[in-house]
Amino acid sequence: MDSASTPDPNAGSGVDRSRITPSAPPRVSIVLPCRDGGAYVEESLRRLLDHLERRREAIGATELIFVDDGSRDACAEQVTRCFPEVKVIRHPVNRGKGAAVRTGVLAATGRFTFFIDADVPYGLDALERMLDYLDRKEFHLCIGTRPRDSPTLSRRSVARRVASVLFTAFVSRIVVTGIRDTQCGFKGFRSDVAKFLFGQGRVENFAFDVEVLYLAYKNDLDIKRLPVTLERDDDSSVSLLRHAPPMLLSTLALPFRYHSGGYAPLRAPEEA
Repeated sequence: MDSASTPDPNAGSGVDRSRITPSAPPRVSIVLPCRDGGAYVEESLRRLLDHLERRREAIGATELIFVDDGSRDACAEQVTRCFPEVKVIRHPVNRGKGAAVRTGVLAATGRFTFFIDADVPYGLDALERMLDYLDRKEFHLCIGTRPRDSPTLSRRSVARRVASVLFTAFVSRIVVTGIRDTQCGFKGFRSDVAKFLFGQGRVENFAFDVEVLYLAYKNDLDIKRLPVTLERDDDSSVSLLRHAPPMLLSTLALPFRYHSGGYAPLRAPEEA
């Protein structure tokens, strides 16, 4: 963790953020994958930290892990300077969102691990609801589902909406039956489960969500789907032409890799 010698520009806000990251192992770890997020990262982290402090009794001690995936801007330096309580991990080169999330998950020390897109486009009340399903109701993982009629989603281009519908239809019928929204960037796990799934993962692009859910299904894990409020366009960094073909190829490869022994033998997380 970075030194706290640099003054915190939010020190006068009335929020004691020194309490967010505990000295003992935290209850919750939150991974924030990011590339070129300088335009929004300060506002997003400030909102997330304020929520965690206000809801500390319900959520518990939390660590934040910001994973900079080969950014071309100075977003990692911004986080280090403005939020010394946040752990920053850097990829020297861009490897993909899946690689960034995997790096953060494997570094997490909490009992429960979440990942949230670094622009934090979702209503944060979902965090406590997910945590309840993971802890008290003992689900293995809890995944956000964005509403189909969200005004934010409806503002996307026709091409992106059509591509999303086609990809979702393919994935939900062929790979992970019954899950309508595999790509929502808000998911929570029991940490043993997260390390088990991401430790086997091979996909580094945006299709990593599908791989994780595919492995969860193959391991008969309990998955809770929970509606989340989408407050801004969390897929703005996705290029239809650049990202869609690799995502499709990665998804098609999952059954072949699994049945050819490309993944480690699946065991119950408690035995992993």
